[in-house]
Amino acid sequence: MKNQFLQFGTLAICTILTVISGTSIEQLLPNNDSTAVAQTAEEGISQQIYQKASPATVTIQTGRGHGSGFVVSQDGLIVTNAHVIKPSPRKGENPDNYNPYDFPSVVTVIFADGRTVAADVLGFGKGGVDLAILKIHNQKNLTTLPLAKAGSASVGDRIFALGTPLHTDFKDNFTQGYITRINSADGEIEHDARIMGGNSGGPLLNTQGQVVGVNTAGIGELNTGMNFAIPVSQVHSFIAAARRKEISSVPTIFKPQEKPNPTTISLNGRVINDNLGKSRLVRDNGSFVNLYQFQGQTGQQVVIEMNSQMFNSVLILYQLTSDGRRKEIARNNDKGPGDLNAQIITTLPESGVYLIFASSLDPGETGNYVLQATTKP
Repeated sequence: MKNQFLQFGTLAICTILTVISGTSIEQLLPNNDSTAVAQTAEEGISQQIYQKASPATVTIQTGRGHGSGFVVSQDGLIVTNAHVIKPSPRKGENPDNYNPYDFPSVVTVIFADGRTVAADVLGFGKGGVDLAILKIHNQKNLTTLPLAKAGSASVGDRIFALGTPLHTDFKDNFTQGYITRINSADGEIEHDARIMGGNSGGPLLNTQGQVVGVNTAGIGELNTGMNFAIPVSQVHSFIAAARRKEISSVPTIFKPQEKPNPTTISLNGRVINDNLGKSRLVRDNGSFVNLYQFQGQTGQQVVIEMNSQMFNSVLILYQLTSDGRRKEIARNNDKGPGDLNAQIITTLPESGVYLIFASSLDPGETGNYVLQATTKP
């Protein structure tokens, strides 16, 4: 079949050449000169972007690792990611040991030409924004990268990434690709230019050599073509806030979870009116939780009820063991057929502290409810 196809194609070309008299073979074949010119033009753009951006893109060494950054002012302001300066807890690390104040106040900045200078860490983005700003002192005429207009990037735009992936030996690494998605909620840019660990904090550039984003993350340890950048709109706001000295003195990208603080109740039948709302306490299925605790006695029979007209109630009763663990005693989400309120009737196995989880069956539900806990004679 392949040979037949090739023969048919050859015959067709011969027929065309016969019918279209006076037409040269060069007119029928692709214009290789035009293609070469287009490729040369694209290569020229890439080279121009690199030559302009390279002197303003830096490697940042912190003592714990490295990342990338770029110069935004001639007197030495540098933008990077907050997690380059102070990473969130790594896999296997205890989040309770995370100290947002424990980060280097001075880092090492390496330029593409090999120059090494010290830079002060001035501050971080507020509200979880993964940006940090540094300052090299005694500078007057550094090469800078211009920021693009906020909102100027579009899906399909050609982009370029510059930074130091994997190891400082690979500084000044230049890749290119296209914007594949822009998050409508926060403007986050998704692109397919190849980046890896160490590219964080480096610039994402358009074909004018302007910064449209700050490379922040990719999916997986190896490049998958799904990489993300903070949009330049946030960079504009962050730099303006830094000049006004209205940035955070510590990174805000990670906050240790607050330890639960249960409300202490008695088994006296008192009616408790409460509200299930958005909070840091969330069950594995995404449902919000309110916590209550009481002191129970061995053999005590307790009745716990949770009634709500706004969501399907769920009650879970745990015993707090001597080693600080939770042991589930009972759970319920329906009193009976057609009754979506929750009720637990159980006998306590031991004396000690018991914990009540008051929650909803479905994730994200909120609303008012009534809780009551009593003992049976």
